[in-house]
Amino acid sequence: MHSYIIEDMLKIGYLMRGEIIWNKGSSASPSTAWGSWMSASNLVLRDTHEYILIFSKESFSRRKKDKENTITRDQFLEWTKSVWTFPAVSAKSIGHPAPFPEELPYRLIQLYSFKGDVVLDPFCGSGTTCIAALKSGRYYIGYDIKPEYVELANNRINKYLYQTKVQQIKL
Repeated sequence: MHSYIIEDMLKIGYLMRGEIIWNKGSSASPSTAWGSWMSASNLVLRDTHEYILIFSKESFSRRKKDKENTITRDQFLEWTKSVWTFPAVSAKSIGHPAPFPEELPYRLIQLYSFKGDVVLDPFCGSGTTCIAALKSGRYYIGYDIKPEYVELANNRINKYLYQTKVQQIKL
């Protein structure tokens, strides 16, 4: 499926920077395709990874112009590898059918934006990218077509902001 997305993005003029494979196998469900259990009759592969496709518009580089990087040396060395391994999060724990861990957008935000930039998430869902943007010193714009997801995202973002203020008051 990812190859179709790559083809389409190239056709409309984006530049392919690369792809990251998120290996979430350590947290993959132990469920199997029981209809083909230990049989070649109808084998179904269990997805234990996802592709993260990286594209640029017009140029591979961005002008820094007094922008601050917030990534550390060790993070840069580790996160520029093409395979990332960290666990997924459960849909039940977040309240959304397709959540991803905060680590995923956090790494991408650190790698591809500067402090003070705006991060756009047009499929905001549970607000994970928005929270990662805030934790990275970025602004965010997030939207979703489902009102229940907008409410979930707003609740999660407000909870994070409240916890941050409480921690600041304690210091």
